[in-house]
Amino acid sequence: MDRYGQTSMAPLPKPGPALKGLLGAVAITWIVNAVLVNWVPGGAKLFEVTVCTDRAISGAQVWRLLTSGLLTTPTGPGAVTSVFFTLIGLYFLSPDLETRWGPRRFLTFVALSTIGGNLLALVFDRIGPPMPVFHPPLMYGASAAITALTVAWSRENAEREVRLFFMVAVKGKVLFWFAVAYALLGIVAQDASSSGAVAPVGGIVVGLLLAGTPSPIRSLFLRFKLGRLERQSTKLTAAGILEGKVPKPKRPRSKDAPDLRVVQGGMDDDDLSGRKPPKDKRYLN
Repeated sequence: MDRYGQTSMAPLPKPGPALKGLLGAVAITWIVNAVLVNWVPGGAKLFEVTVCTDRAISGAQVWRLLTSGLLTTPTGPGAVTSVFFTLIGLYFLSPDLETRWGPRRFLTFVALSTIGGNLLALVFDRIGPPMPVFHPPLMYGASAAITALTVAWSRENAEREVRLFFMVAVKGKVLFWFAVAYALLGIVAQDASSSGAVAPVGGIVVGLLLAGTPSPIRSLFLRFKLGRLERQSTKLTAAGILEGKVPKPKRPRSKDAPDLRVVQGGMDDDDLSGRKPPKDKRYLN
């Protein structure tokens, strides 16, 4: 409330360049597909070669695992509503994550969550029980990415409040359980949406593995790297270092790396004053 008793609205967060590009790609893809599918005879070809299906992925058309995340329903009564809520879902929590992570990590996270959701849906399409919810003929949409972004934001902002649906204030740790409940209830209710009911579960898995600072995957990598350095350090002894018995690095030395020279110290000022410094300036004192 302001001093006049009127409700003041906080300004919406400004999307970064990566989020702007993502939202623009989803919007433009929908417009192009809507025009082609509804107004051009045989215009559904673009939609057909970018949507994800089990048969197409089995035929090595792996790009569909990613391109299907940009698609929304191009025709029918719910087409406009579908693209609108997809854009809102992608925008809702993404500005904070892009600011924290940077554009590169943000887009990589969205791509991997989309791929992970599709892969999990394909697995259940092969081994799941004979229910339509586990066997969608076409898989497309950003539900896996939106769910993963929700999980990521909740991990980065466990105690921070956000307005759910722009109305209800909830903390990040509570928002995480909203995302889990939404994904599980979709399976229980057999909500055979365009992406398949299992895809949001894949988004949760990717969010848990790749979100956080550092993420669990990066923490595991850093621990592995630290363990390797510790094992190497145990092989070093003072006597071995003095004798030049130092393990050679696994990576070859770059050809562009400057040469290092050892300059002997302990010389008088008169001897140093008459010396000219090397032209390349590459020496170790």
